[in-house]
Amino acid sequence: MYGLRLLARVTLGLGLLLLAVGVVLTGGSAVVAGDWWLARQPWIGIGLTSLIWGLAVIGLVGLLLNVIEPIGRVRILAIPPALLVVVVWLVAYMAPLSGACCEQPERDMATLLYSQPQALALLIVGTLAILLPLAIARRRLADRRK
Repeated sequence: MYGLRLLARVTLGLGLLLLAVGVVLTGGSAVVAGDWWLARQPWIGIGLTSLIWGLAVIGLVGLLLNVIEPIGRVRILAIPPALLVVVVWLVAYMAPLSGACCEQPERDMATLLYSQPQALALLIVGTLAILLPLAIARRRLADRRK
């Protein structure tokens, strides 16, 4: 079990690194251009791709750690943000399927998040909130050791 925890923590660290790189590249390219909509390729594209991969890794590994770590009932706090993130991902992928009459253009997650920065912010906050029970449990453990 310790090996699985270690692997999950290392993977979580890599996911957080991907997220940080994505935020820096995406935000940096928008700041340099002076506006979100004027951000230059390939930097915003690379940043959004890195951001999406980071969010996916953090969400999955965060849920795994909430299950395997001995954190008690505080793990229930991970359920609402996890459901929020699942709904955002499902809406992102199911919305283009609703056009019954004609073929929809192919949309990927990076395009959706670029087009709707509110969804991007919601997805980042929701995904990071999945890690909240782990942070609370670590804080409680540190307080007990004092």
